[in-house]
Amino acid sequence: MDYQEARNLVVKAGVELVQSGLIARTWGNVSCRIDEDVFVITPSGRDYLSMRADNIVEVRIKDLTHTGTIKPSSEKGIHAEVYRQFPGINFVIHTHQENASAISAMDIASIPLPINESTFSNESFFKEILCAKYGLPGTNALRRNVAEALKKTKSNALILKNHGALCFGMTYEATFEAAHDLEKICDAFIAESSGLINNDPNKGHIPAMALLEERKYEVLEKKGGFVVVNTDPDVMRYSHMAKHLKPFLDDFAQIVGGKMRVTENKKRSVLQALQHTSAVFITDEGALCWGRDADDATAVSMIVRKNCKAYFVASLFEKVQPISPLECILMRFVYLNKYSKLSEK
Repeated sequence: MDYQEARNLVVKAGVELVQSGLIARTWGNVSCRIDEDVFVITPSGRDYLSMRADNIVEVRIKDLTHTGTIKPSSEKGIHAEVYRQFPGINFVIHTHQENASAISAMDIASIPLPINESTFSNESFFKEILCAKYGLPGTNALRRNVAEALKKTKSNALILKNHGALCFGMTYEATFEAAHDLEKICDAFIAESSGLINNDPNKGHIPAMALLEERKYEVLEKKGGFVVVNTDPDVMRYSHMAKHLKPFLDDFAQIVGGKMRVTENKKRSVLQALQHTSAVFITDEGALCWGRDADDATAVSMIVRKNCKAYFVASLFEKVQPISPLECILMRFVYLNKYSKLSEK
């Protein structure tokens, strides 16, 4: 493919990913093959909605060396593995889409397709969906685990343990169809696994919105920035539980931290809980999500919702295992000292 055409497609894909809700802010990445030796990929930590074609980075498949001064996505290795193993694949997207991310928290090796496949695109191809073993983001361990899963897959997508999804296709269009079809497959699997997944004995509870808004403005007076009140059903459901929420997804560990506290709806308790994190549950009322600006706070709110859903989906199986504390600390440290600063440029 022509170099400029490939860069333009990657920029276009970044915008479509954000607008479709498959990713938020800078999470996830996109690449396009140029030839048998080279692909282009989104840069590390850049906002997709303001990205230009000259921000897109050229990377060699063989050794991951790149051209220019802009740093490529830290996940370039898993893209290279797709191109290395599948010569007919020309486009790859790594997403943090909600249903696939929720499935990724389960202790399973694969998920079957639903019986009715009539709603799937003709361009995407699926058999069984494999789940690659866990590896920290951007590491050789993750790359090796993805490579191993790719050797076995007969589908256009993988689920990445505690992380998200990797989707690929011969064309831009086929790859997006694969991502959207994967969401349908994961949604069907969740529904088939338990008809009780959305049953909440407290779902008739109406949160005290006026008091939540009061807490919101108290936080703004203390910390500045922006606050989102989150009363999503899964967030509400978790707020009824008397235990802090641990990370089941990498982006939660990076953005929120090692745990999200549950606290009483009192000014001092809420402010204390938000001293070293960006979100807090208020018992029986939902959550307050803080960010430097509206986009940040909205992204935190989205991540909290996804991690709550991941917890409840993982709970469908007996073994509910969050990401290890040490790995959470490492991801949080890297995010605060690297990616959050890149996104500000």
